[in-house]
Amino acid sequence: MKRQQQHLLRQQVWRKLQTISVKDIAWIIAGSFILSFGVNYFTVPNDFSEGGLLGITIILYYVFGWDLGLTSIIGNGILFIVGYKLLDRRTMVYSVIAVIATSFFLSLTHDWGSPAEDKLLAAVYAGIMIGVGIGMVLRVGGTTGGGVIIARLMERYLHLSVAVSMFIIDAIVVATSGFFLGEQVVLYTLIAIIIGSWVIDLVAEGLNIRKAVTIISDKQEELAVVLTETLGRSATIIHGHGYYTKQDKNMLYMIVDKRQIAPLKKIVQVTDDRAFVVIHQVKEVIGEGFSYPSR
Repeated sequence: MKRQQQHLLRQQVWRKLQTISVKDIAWIIAGSFILSFGVNYFTVPNDFSEGGLLGITIILYYVFGWDLGLTSIIGNGILFIVGYKLLDRRTMVYSVIAVIATSFFLSLTHDWGSPAEDKLLAAVYAGIMIGVGIGMVLRVGGTTGGGVIIARLMERYLHLSVAVSMFIIDAIVVATSGFFLGEQVVLYTLIAIIIGSWVIDLVAEGLNIRKAVTIISDKQEELAVVLTETLGRSATIIHGHGYYTKQDKNMLYMIVDKRQIAPLKKIVQVTDDRAFVVIHQVKEVIGEGFSYPSR
């Protein structure tokens, strides 16, 4: 009976995860437009390139003059057919919408840009715009094209991680663009990609700079009272056992803002100068007391 209930619960959770939202689709379309605008307003007019399948599309445009939107939808379509089993239904639907929207907007904004006088500034803006666009698509669970599928295929057949595969793909595409466009273009492209990667993480995951703190002390109750009242954050006491001392030890675990670290360390030092404190970098925090990512 219990196993049947667990099975039903898993099915309910899975159905919720696969739900397609109109709000998510609107978010994807907006992100696709920003991505396309960044490519046609900053990247292409200044002869920059990009990584992944987008970079290949741009190179083909430079070399053969092929339409960016048409090349993008054909290339991604082939990759989706090859690797459709690697993505779940919701991700596939969102990715197809993103590819169609991006291809449409790439064609729509084709003549919007013009060469910039300051190439470095153009590279920075290209990275920001493309990063915001891709980040918006990733934030709701979609992908912006076949680069992810290529990476998944490399993971399956070459036993490389997705991160390593994406790096290899980007490196090959950027190096190829340098062969056609010159070394200076490679430098500007790398600047745009580095900035874009940072912006993608920022948009997709949010600017939620927190610190996790683990405190081992004989004065857990006193510390818990003072820290929670002073910092306004809850705490969890975790029961542990010291291997060397063979004694039971309680650990106090808290999530705090980065700016609260200094007062926290001062409070711990005053309360118990023999306490053992470990401060961890936290990438993101969601849940009660913290905000969920907004869409």
